[in-house]
Amino acid sequence: MSEPFCSRLAEAAHGVVAGTGVRGDVYVFLPVDKKRWGRREFNEGWATSEELEAIRRARRLGVIVRLYNPPDASGKAAILAHRAPEPSAQAADALQGLLADLRRHAWGLDESNAPRLALCTQGTRDRCCAKWGFAVYRAARDLYDVGQFPFAPIECSHLGGDRFAATGIAFPSGGMYGHLDRLPLAALAAAEADGRILQEHYRGRVFETALAQVVRAGLARDGFDVTTVSPVTLDGPQAGAGPLRVTASGRSYEVTLSPKAFHFFGDCRAAAQGRMSHDTRLAYDRAQPVGDLPSLTP
Repeated sequence: MSEPFCSRLAEAAHGVVAGTGVRGDVYVFLPVDKKRWGRREFNEGWATSEELEAIRRARRLGVIVRLYNPPDASGKAAILAHRAPEPSAQAADALQGLLADLRRHAWGLDESNAPRLALCTQGTRDRCCAKWGFAVYRAARDLYDVGQFPFAPIECSHLGGDRFAATGIAFPSGGMYGHLDRLPLAALAAAEADGRILQEHYRGRVFETALAQVVRAGLARDGFDVTTVSPVTLDGPQAGAGPLRVTASGRSYEVTLSPKAFHFFGDCRAAAQGRMSHDTRLAYDRAQPVGDLPSLTP
């Protein structure tokens, strides 16, 4: 009997979980040939020990660093950088420091914020990423090459959350999606163009906190006026369940959250060994526009 795929087990058990978008003020993709990634993509096969320490330092300061497979060996590949609308000064400085530490590679820098779909295809981390991640990349590349898909697809290293493969991030919105192999790429392109969220596949906007991701996805699910990039502001305590005051697209809401338990296999290796993980996250229940709340005065 073949070993189970963790993404298929997760899909059957709980689907995609909102609030699991990997948070970062800046996303950076370094052009490193996929043959040099290995199981641990940050290795001395392509970087010096000093460069690896510089990457770790930048990541501690809010810069998410991943590798991508350059499309050719012309030597013209550039570092791709996508920033949050208002990145922290700490992360912005960390990015500049990282670029300086990597200057020996003579890579260019692309901060154009052009439409891009980063897809994890790192099979050395998990076979789900190899099987479904690469399949989505190949389909996206075929469509992009003939002008039928607006996002330039890139094969990138581990994005986080093997059980959600095929996983990808649509830039510039920063929307992270799971199980992308289960939907037509045209649907993703249309949703992003319209500022809509494909709620069943939406993990969260990577430029926001996990709780803001949960709220955004929930409001979108219930048909409230919130798009992929409209500001979502959380007011008051954010640590526990219960009502939370939220402002989205200029309107205030009272959002009710509650804890939800998840049981899952973190990757295919864990699934093969029967090692189940457990997590409890705040989940969206409902929202009420503040102007529609009953008056407390007689």
